[in-house]
Amino acid sequence: MNLLITVSHWTVPIIILLILGSGLTKKIRLYEVFIQGAMEGVKTTVKLTPYLLAIFVAIGLFRSSGALNFITNLLEPVLKGLGIPAELLPLAILKPLSGSASLGFTAEILQKHGPDSPLGLMASLIQGGSETTFYVLSLYLGSVRIRDSRHLLLVGLLNEWFVFLLAIAVGMLIAK
Repeated sequence: MNLLITVSHWTVPIIILLILGSGLTKKIRLYEVFIQGAMEGVKTTVKLTPYLLAIFVAIGLFRSSGALNFITNLLEPVLKGLGIPAELLPLAILKPLSGSASLGFTAEILQKHGPDSPLGLMASLIQGGSETTFYVLSLYLGSVRIRDSRHLLLVGLLNEWFVFLLAIAVGMLIAK
């Protein structure tokens, strides 16, 4: 166990030394290459900013307008009839849009119901098992200017739905 801890402490410094040594032996101007990469990173960040801003504004409007609560209240009777906890619906709606918004909602569920509760387990599975589909598509496809995403949105949303149902099934199995 001590050997594993020692190796884990030295892994990153050794990798950095290997990169520096490789660059020196190949006579690469490491500092200039690093600065060039950093400049490309800044350009990419500036290019992505409008997409990030648009998705964050849309999420803020969605939550503050009351649309999220309206949809949750509208679907609550159907969900209860299916045995699906209505408290998870906002998480299922937010997760495809924003990881940070869904993480905040997951934290609220965990604080209110506890991490070992069936609801806490279901929320954790949804949070960890699915992706922020709209965010990823807008960010990655928008940054490389792909306009035709074909079936990516459908596949991403089907994945979200599958993870949601699987999380509920696992939570119900453990609760028994």
